[in-house]
Amino acid sequence: MPCVNCNIEFDGQFCPNCGEKKDIDKITFHSIITSLFSGLLDMDRGLLFNLKNLTLHPKTTIINYINGKRRYILNPVSYAIITISIYLFLDSVLPRSERTKLPKVDIFEAQNMGRKLGYFIRDKMKFLWLTYAIYAAFLTKLFFRKYNYFEHLAINLFILGHVTVVAILTRLVYHKELIIFNFLVYIYFSILLYKVFRNPKDKFGTSILAILVVFVSFLFFLGVPFIFVNYLDNT
Repeated sequence: MPCVNCNIEFDGQFCPNCGEKKDIDKITFHSIITSLFSGLLDMDRGLLFNLKNLTLHPKTTIINYINGKRRYILNPVSYAIITISIYLFLDSVLPRSERTKLPKVDIFEAQNMGRKLGYFIRDKMKFLWLTYAIYAAFLTKLFFRKYNYFEHLAINLFILGHVTVVAILTRLVYHKELIIFNFLVYIYFSILLYKVFRNPKDKFGTSILAILVVFVSFLFFLGVPFIFVNYLDNT
């Protein structure tokens, strides 16, 4: 019979040309829900696959993806967006620690830049967390060179998505908004960078570069919005 996707004649359950199934099930509410949860909760593919394998075998999982072995791995953009979305949802429903609360400030009318930046960091920067991977990718490309920029971006998105799990856990335990100033997040980011780019001949140098990438990316991550806020203040 012809494949419904590429029209190649074949026998068996899967098309040898594109991999499409012979028998296509109709789309129903049950099939949509089943597909959703199988993609997110299946330990052999999807979200939980990433969680398990990026924890136990981060370098192998990421390098396999870069080298084209992607069948069971949730792509880095989706992984980062899902974990960040979970964090933002929890942050919106969980109580805040009193120590993290800042006075209400009108970002467009306040004259104190320090207070404005504090407001912006507290309430807005968490929505820009995904951009941290953009800065980190430029630096890992500069220091480690092996891959092109978009491959470095994929590596850093995997790591960003995975370290966000640390922010989720600390948010659940401590009720603090820690995604931006959570040292555990940046320590784990450095460790994962080291594992992915580790040079057996220069382990110390690799660890220093990994820490430098995380630190400089953090400066860019805060500095770019600071310039933006300062620009708003002067217009």
